[in-house]
Amino acid sequence: MTTDDAYRNVLIESSRTYLLSDRRAVLLDPARIATLSHRPTMELVKGVVALTTADPTIMNDDDAAAVLVDGAKSLMAHLDALQGQTGLFDGGDNLVSPPDTSFTINDVCLTLEILSQGATPSPVVNAVRPDLLNIALRVAPALKVGGIHTPNHRWEIASALSGLAVVLSDLQARERAEEWLAEGLDIQPDGLYSERSPNYAAYVSNCALISMARRLDRPDMLDIVHRAMRAIVGLIQPDDDVETVQSRRQDQFTDFDPEPFLSQARLIANVFGDDDVAAVARRLAKRKLADPCRHLAEILIDPRVGETLPEASVPIPADKPVVTDYRTTRLSRVRFGGTAAQPIAAASVYAGSDFPFTGRIASGLANNPTIVDYAVSGLAVAGVRLSPDFFDLGPVRPTSISREGLTYTLVETRASGYYQPLPKGLRRSDGVYPMSDEGRFFACMAFDERQRDDMTLTTVLEVAVRDDGFDLTARFDGPRTRYACRLGLVGKGLRIEGASRFGEDWLAGEKTAVTASANGRKLVIEHECEPLPEPVRYDPGEAVSYTGGNDRLRGEYVLICGATSAPLKLSVRFL
Repeated sequence: MTTDDAYRNVLIESSRTYLLSDRRAVLLDPARIATLSHRPTMELVKGVVALTTADPTIMNDDDAAAVLVDGAKSLMAHLDALQGQTGLFDGGDNLVSPPDTSFTINDVCLTLEILSQGATPSPVVNAVRPDLLNIALRVAPALKVGGIHTPNHRWEIASALSGLAVVLSDLQARERAEEWLAEGLDIQPDGLYSERSPNYAAYVSNCALISMARRLDRPDMLDIVHRAMRAIVGLIQPDDDVETVQSRRQDQFTDFDPEPFLSQARLIANVFGDDDVAAVARRLAKRKLADPCRHLAEILIDPRVGETLPEASVPIPADKPVVTDYRTTRLSRVRFGGTAAQPIAAASVYAGSDFPFTGRIASGLANNPTIVDYAVSGLAVAGVRLSPDFFDLGPVRPTSISREGLTYTLVETRASGYYQPLPKGLRRSDGVYPMSDEGRFFACMAFDERQRDDMTLTTVLEVAVRDDGFDLTARFDGPRTRYACRLGLVGKGLRIEGASRFGEDWLAGEKTAVTASANGRKLVIEHECEPLPEPVRYDPGEAVSYTGGNDRLRGEYVLICGATSAPLKLSVRFL
């Protein structure tokens, strides 16, 4: 393989602009540096070391050299002051935090590894290396016994320990890292980590595994990152973002920009010769990078990241869409036209919510009730959600998904009901019974000891995905009740016609098509259902509304109201 000099030069120039222009005022002002937390402080130190190592000639410019060296000294003084007596840093509301500290220590160790190559100008080495080593020495005892909160924290702290093992020749740190790794890496058969989050895959799990593959001589860890990157390829949207509907973390209701995957994608593409991953890396490299120093450091620590990429992937034929089934997640992705790095259109059909199994809306769970979404460049249906009035359980969250061609069947059965009196031997004269969970609410009722007369509502959804949109049919089996179907539409300068305002929604008329346009694109929404005399508001469910929350569907809302005594037929067509 040959070095991709053009890519390296772009990173150097972008990093120069970032540090000497975008962040110049910060580097020159210790008072502004003092406002930074430990992670961005160390990221700037890493950036200064990466830039001056990749381009030592920058030190010939007296002004630039002064900004970088003096800034590095101020940054190191601030980082040293932030380190607590235990050696750990605080992370927001996570006090004396081993996992939050590990993010910074991974950068400390990576920077020390770059410095050990001997190519960094001595003024920069002298400004940062002694303090970095002292920080590493002070933190090692705490990280060797510290604990974590979340699945990805295990790999972040293990990676930091593996870095300390290298830079401090600390065998105990390596042993502790291997203790964490003995739990088994949490990648699912479909290639997503257990948290199913692009954000944490990009910023934590992939980075940690790549670092440990190098530090622990474990090339098998790159096989796992390869599987994860292949999964990410299937989630790329026409407008660059990565699908997040499946996530169990904070990104499940937002867009995620894939730039942090750039170095990971380049490494995996070059190690495994993967054309599709290479296509994603090539596309990302053409953008203005928000964090060029991060990627410059990566090519310094592993030259394979800076090698010339394999050829781009073969285009997706317009008449043969690519379907990726994430079976463990219960998500299916359909991509039409374009390439793996930039499909012309993409749809998600989803049945992966954790709510039916937990009865809770909570951090760490997949809470998103979207059934289907569909995007083209400039315009998207960010989600379709269907909420029947049924004991305030909120929107339909299917528990199964099956596919024939591009037609999907999703099923949900929800149950609630009414409780009978307690059996004679369990009654108490004082009326004091254990607090228990009914499934919707808690009460001192000993619910688990009572017979319940169940009432159920089964919803069978059929979603047919096309190259110009999708059709959705919902059929119901159970008591007659009302429902609200909400579609979130996203596009810059979005205009909606054929609907009237109803609170925060656009209410679709009984026999009127709704049209939406943005960025020169247009879509048409048509529907058929049993009409209601009065519209019904979309209900996110008591688990959300009781705390004053909402289920955070993006965009402008189109609302369709009907009754479960007849099917709902919905058609979305992009023009």
